Amino acid sequence: MLILSNEDIEKLLPVGACLDVLEEAYRDLGNGMAATVPRYDVFSPTKPNEFYEYKTMSGVLPGRNIAALRLNSSIVKWYEKAGGVRKDKLPVAGGDRFVGLVMLFSTETGEPLAIFPDGYVQKLRVAGASAIAARYLARKDAKVMALLGSGWQASAHLVTMAMVRDLKQVNVFSPTPESRRSFVQEWKGKVAAELEEAGSAEEAIKDADMVICTTNSISALFPGELLQPGMHVSCVKPCELDVTAYKRSDPLIIHWREAKPFQIVVGVDPQSIPDVAEGWQHPITRKDEAIWDFPTITQLVNGQHPGRTRDDAISCFCNNIGLGLQFAAVGSEVLARAREARVGREIPTDWFLESVHP
Repeated sequence: MLILSNEDIEKLLPVGACLDVLEEAYRDLGNGMAATVPRYDVFSPTKPNEFYEYKTMSGVLPGRNIAALRLNSSIVKWYEKAGGVRKDKLPVAGGDRFVGLVMLFSTETGEPLAIFPDGYVQKLRVAGASAIAARYLARKDAKVMALLGSGWQASAHLVTMAMVRDLKQVNVFSPTPESRRSFVQEWKGKVAAELEEAGSAEEAIKDADMVICTTNSISALFPGELLQPGMHVSCVKPCELDVTAYKRSDPLIIHWREAKPFQIVVGVDPQSIPDVAEGWQHPITRKDEAIWDFPTITQLVNGQHPGRTRDDAISCFCNNIGLGLQFAAVGSEVLARAREARVGREIPTDWFLESVHP
């Protein structure tokens, strides 16, 4: 069994390879040749305004003989920022760190194959989904991108979006001036586009061809009236966009219809937890349709949905829920490359096997 670090994976995994394997997995999922298992969240109060969150998601990709389990064991809190509500994981594990793990299993023998932290894979699989959707939905001549957010997800989205569109300018906005300034300085020259600091979401969005949301906000980042014909917009959480943005979008593509995670709350009123009370019930309904009754990214990549058909349309990709299958897909590529490069630490697989019938 192979043990890998985030640093190992960052060296091994080109962003382009991540996009390719994700698109392959989406095709298999749409064709009934792969499976993704709904997410489970358990919340339990610890300190005032802080909760323990236990989150699992998994998927099976038979085409690559891989199954994956992703697990987060976290302390989280919600707080007010820039007029909205944010959610953060707290680095309170040993050495001021976080706990997020991915385990890979063989679908041929059932044996565990690898275990590694979820951090680098996590940001690439989210950004990869957004970029694949943009490949089908954004105008081919899109040159200017508004990047809302300047954290962990923003950097991955900057790189992946630059791979699917020939960007000339990226307007970066974050409500913390120091954060957006630091992001612009760090990433200038790492992509072909010019990076510019914006003083507001409205300033970033003006004259943009794509509006890419990459924050931890569970409140809308801007009024949907700011979107103009021809724009493409995407989010990493459905609550980053308001009802107006969704109603004006056509086509509106979501990640997956089985969207709401199974949530268990221990010891407090579930309505006291923003994610449970409202974060996953964003009203993007049309007429009498169910909340998530929209075309999915699997239909885009399989040609079952035409994507953008008019230059003046406002297109939208709503990453309404993460998929465990993404970890099986990206994990399979990580494992193949690690074995080829002989990277990582081997430990006896026997430690994880048993002679007793489970």
